[in-house]
Amino acid sequence: MKIISNIKFAFLLCTLSISVVHAQFTAELYNGDITVNLSAEPEVIDPARDLILTITVTAPSGLQAILPDLQDRFQGFSMAEDFTSEPIEAGGQIMINQRWKLTPKPAAERYRLAPFAIAVKDSTSTSEHRFSFATKPVLFPKGEARPSVTGEPEIELKPIWIAPTAKTITLWIFAVIGAILAIAGILYGLTKISAKVKEFRMSPIERALTELDRLLHRDLPGKGKFKDFYVELTMVVRRYIERSHNVRAPEQTTEEFLAAAEKHPDFTSEVLAQLKIFLESADLVKFAGQKADLSMAEDATQKARRYMNSDAETLSSLTDKTKTHDL
Repeated sequence: MKIISNIKFAFLLCTLSISVVHAQFTAELYNGDITVNLSAEPEVIDPARDLILTITVTAPSGLQAILPDLQDRFQGFSMAEDFTSEPIEAGGQIMINQRWKLTPKPAAERYRLAPFAIAVKDSTSTSEHRFSFATKPVLFPKGEARPSVTGEPEIELKPIWIAPTAKTITLWIFAVIGAILAIAGILYGLTKISAKVKEFRMSPIERALTELDRLLHRDLPGKGKFKDFYVELTMVVRRYIERSHNVRAPEQTTEEFLAAAEKHPDFTSEVLAQLKIFLESADLVKFAGQKADLSMAEDATQKARRYMNSDAETLSSLTDKTKTHDL
């Protein structure tokens, strides 16, 4: 039997329209001609687009062409998916279509379909006869490299205002409020520190009168807090005595203070009598539960003020006499 071998191997690569590129192969086949057509879209490889490859195998009736799995035969592609349709027989020919979706790798050196073998089964022979033939490799053309950009840009880029979201505006508002509160807190703290430093540098009588004015501004008697008022008022007097005469009046009881003052040269019997009446009257309200009223609180305030002013004047005159004597 004369065996005619004639193989036609065609490749179709497309972009906007499909164009066919044929490649002839010759091999020793049995029972007629087998045509293999390849068509691809787009015509050249574009890394931004998938390549759709269709393989069509046409064989005479009686010959069954079997395509192998080409999954590992593609090179330069990151993914390959296939779909094979059922064979179609018409006009004495059997046609098999296999479609592939290929994703090109952007940096691949080449895009290639390696040679593969097509098996053929002859069903017309009395004895089942099989044979196969190999294809040639297929190189898919790559697109031309884009020209490098030179010169100044044709379009001047301008910033675009993007309106902030409601959440962003809310965060900004809280941030601003927080910053204002922080600044206010810092300023308040600095003001308090400055006032404390200024008060610390005052003379004993100036500092005592400042403390007394601050106590009166709280209006404890007007709020019915007479015990708290007398505690604070006696502490103002005791701190003045400590700063002026170096007597630890704030830490001592009334009896301990009066006993120590009797031995101190700065306190006359008349002054000691005044301090005794003032401190013991305050102790009755502070510790004995004696009821007080606004007039009593006012009288105690005047006694404290008169004592401290009188004592300060006495100390000032003694200081002046000392300086005159030294001169």
